[in-house]
Amino acid sequence: MEDSILDFTTNLAILHRQFQRAMNQILEADKMPINITEFYLLVLVSETSQLNQRRAAWTMAVDEGLMARMVHHLVDLALLQKETDPDDRRNRRLTLTTDGKTLVKQAITVLHDWWQQATPTDADFDYASITAQLQLLSSRVLRDQTESH
Repeated sequence: MEDSILDFTTNLAILHRQFQRAMNQILEADKMPINITEFYLLVLVSETSQLNQRRAAWTMAVDEGLMARMVHHLVDLALLQKETDPDDRRNRRLTLTTDGKTLVKQAITVLHDWWQQATPTDADFDYASITAQLQLLSSRVLRDQTESH
């Protein structure tokens, strides 16, 4: 019996883990002082205005303690700044520093190179369509998570 949802989930998980392993190796080889999860955080901060530490932890589905350690590490590396959110003083708003923006650009180049090498040359891949569908799924999951909390 064919189960396309199981196949999709399995293939997505395989791609994700392979990508993480390759990116961690590349980041380390290029002497970038971050791991893939910290890279994801920097990208999230670069693409999201008014992002706070708590929301970043929730969006990335990581423990708030891990998020605090990652933020501390990235602040120590002068890649990220955190400031008290004026709307809720319990939250810390995150922004990229100039060095953080530069590192994100470098790492995105590496990301593009990895996907270019991973993409089969004998198939017509439309990343825009795939991305649009994945964004619909992500938005739905994040919305449903928000409503259940």
